[in-house]
Order: sequence, then C-alpha cells, then structure tokens
Amino acid sequence: MRAPLVCIDCVEAAFTLPFDKGLQFERAQFEQCVISDEAAALRHVFFAERQAGKLDRSGEAAPAPVENVGIIGAGTMGSGIAIALLKAGFSVRLYDTALSSLQRGIARINQALDRDVEKHRIDAESRRRIGGRLSSVESLEALAGVELVIEAAFEDLAVKKSIFSKLASALPGVILATNTSYLDIDAISEAAGEKRTNVVGMHFFSPANLMRLLEVVRGKHTSQAALMTALAIGKRANKITVISGNCHGFIGNRLYACYQREAQFLIEEGALPEQVDAALTSFGFAMGPFAVADLAGLDISWANRKAMAATRDPDKRYAVVADQICERGWFGQKTGRGFYLYENGSRRGAVDPEITALIVKASQGLGIKRREISDAEIVQRCVFAIVNEGANVLAENIAERASDIDLAWLYGYGFPRWRGGPMHYASALGLETVLNQVQQFDREHDFWQPSPFLTKLVEEGGDFH
Repeated sequence: MRAPLVCIDCVEAAFTLPFDKGLQFERAQFEQCVISDEAAALRHVFFAERQAGKLDRSGEAAPAPVENVGIIGAGTMGSGIAIALLKAGFSVRLYDTALSSLQRGIARINQALDRDVEKHRIDAESRRRIGGRLSSVESLEALAGVELVIEAAFEDLAVKKSIFSKLASALPGVILATNTSYLDIDAISEAAGEKRTNVVGMHFFSPANLMRLLEVVRGKHTSQAALMTALAIGKRANKITVISGNCHGFIGNRLYACYQREAQFLIEEGALPEQVDAALTSFGFAMGPFAVADLAGLDISWANRKAMAATRDPDKRYAVVADQICERGWFGQKTGRGFYLYENGSRRGAVDPEITALIVKASQGLGIKRREISDAEIVQRCVFAIVNEGANVLAENIAERASDIDLAWLYGYGFPRWRGGPMHYASALGLETVLNQVQQFDREHDFWQPSPFLTKLVEEGGDFH
C-alpha cells in the first residue's frame, strides 16, 4: 500500500520544509493517493459492506423477533457461535447429546469471556450480564421458548437430517438454521417435512466469535421470513453477512476449493509450499494456503475428500500430496507436523525436509517433470481460479452480487482489502486480460474451462460490477 508510506513522507516534510511548502507537499501526495488503485479498492469495499445482506426482491416479509437462541452442538463451532450471540445481547441455550461435551462447551465459553475481561475488551459487569444469558439444556424439548435454533453438529448429512427431523417435531414454528459449510441445505430441510420452509443456512466461519463473515444460505424451500430473520441476526451480531444460494460449499468454500486445488497442483509441478505461501502473502493475503491448511487441521479437509471420493471423476487429475501427509498422521499445527514442521509447540511453521522429499517423490509417481515456477504464475493460477469460478457463481445466481464474493474473500480468507476482493481485482486488471490468461491455462492444465459468463462480459465490454 502506498498511503502509509506517504504518511511517513509527510511527517518528514513537516520537519524539513517551510510550512507552506509542507502543505503543498501534503496536498500533492493526497492527490496521487486518492486516484490510486488502492483507494478505488477501499471505496469499493466501503460500499460493498453497506450493500451486503440486502435483497433486491425482499417483498413484504419482515424478520421474526428473536431474543432467545438455541444452539445444538457444544464443540468449538457451537461455542464460538454462542459467544458471538451472547455478546450481541441474545440469550443462548446450549445443547449437546453428550453431557461431557456440553460441560466442556460451557467451560470454553466462560474461559473466552474471562479472557475478554483480562484483555479489557469488556468490564466485569458486562461479563456478569453476558454470562447470565447463557444456560445449558439436556434435551431438545428444553429448547421450547426459543425463536431460533442453530445446529452446529458434526458435518454429516445423516446426523443433520436426524436432528432437523426431531427439531421440526419438538419445536414447531421455530426458525431452524444449520451451520453446515458444505452440505445440501435442501436435503437437510427435507427432513423437517412440512416445516422445511423454516430451514435456512447460517454458515459462521471459525472461530465464530472472531471471524466476521456469515453466509446466509437460502434453500429452495426457505421462506422469505426465515431468510430475513437470519440476516437480521447477522447484522445484530456485527457480522458481514452475504446471501448465498444452495450449492456444494456455497460461495466461500466453493471458490476456496479452486484456490486450494491450484496451490496443490503447483507443488506437484515444481513449486514448494513455502514458495506458494510467500508469493501469495507478498500479493497481500494474510496467510498462504498451506499455512492456513496446517492451522485449520489437514484431517478436516481429508475427511471431506474421502467422503467425496465415490463421486470424483477417476479420469480427472487429483492432488495426492495432502492425502499422503495425512496418511502419516500429520494434521498440521495440532500434531506438530503438516506441510510445515512445528517444533516445541511453535505456531510458526518451519520448512520440513521430509515434506520436500515427499513432494518430489509424489511428482515422480505422477509422472510430472518438475519445473521452475514463477511467483507471478502462482498468483495468477490461484487468484484467477477464484475469479473464473466466481463468474460461474454469479451466472448461477448463487451470489446476489459480485461485491458479495469480494466480501466473502476479504472476511473469510484474508484476501487483501486494498485490492478490493478477487472480483474487483479482476475488473480493475481488465477482464480481457484475465480471460486471455484463463484460456492459456485451459490449454495447459486441467479444470480451467473459461466461464461462459466471463467470456460474455468480455465480449460485451462489461465487468463484474
């Protein structure tokens, strides 16, 4: 970013130039900054944030009044959601099938609130009031009286369908939200029978009490009232709320799969995790994809890949390195090894020679001749993969607007704010430039079929916004 460095120059000028010359210098620097790409991107984000969560076709439906929320699942996600809602002024009843899990969840929430007091984020009186709105229950029937239930159970369709079937019977009239990050909202809602219109997706990002992104997912049966209620909850909880249609992974994780796919292919072709991460953090990402994977836990995505194995096209390229790492029991930071080595409890990964050797051997096994890969190719492969699939997401009406995709990546995945998000970045770069590169990648690599919508925009001289 240019502006922070210019601020330093202006302070220096205040000490070294006469007063009137200093003012002239400051004005000249301002005039350059205000027309910069960074300023345009930040203005785009400003307006995107204010547009998020708004429907162009909201009709007459109003959100239902909600003060009491039930949360099913007292694990890390359920506890995080509880903290976010408690701080927003809601009363929360936490439920888990296992009493021990419920007790750990309550303890986790109280510890987080105590840390907030220690760090002076809240005072002792606020802590007392917030904690007083939390209770635990040991049956679904004990959730009677809440206006909204958020399910944050294990990411398994059968488990979630069982829960929603029971909820529809035990709590008729209550809005039922699922925190699923990948699964089919419509399949979940079918389990609620006649109450399926009450079902909506509320995908919080982990840790839910810290991450500001919330995807509100509308299924084909979701009523306007349920949708508007979920949006209102997100706004009150100070979340950046984007609306998504129903598809595998919704907006954020659907595009993240494309981003991670290219990162994985790049290390099989000649790059290494540390080069890919360095190239993308230099571009402006908060963390690189391999550092993020280690932080999140490699076993989570591994379980998802195994669950999807039966539906995967065996004739299409598949990245093998992450699976081979997981087969060794190395799941990232929590096990001390993943794509990086974490010695003595360190949270900063070090290059692991065994991983380097594993990657080189994997390339040989796949018959891939390793080559030198530039940082520019790394950035283009990873970012343009997001953009190309983002165009498909827009064409399918999964996202309400391109700026919602930008916000999902800014607040969910650490895309640089000063670049405005992937769709704004592509428009600023020029969609013809992006399409030409996508077409070249399509000739050289798998999974790069240019989006028909991207092609159409280029032909018509338009952009995503």
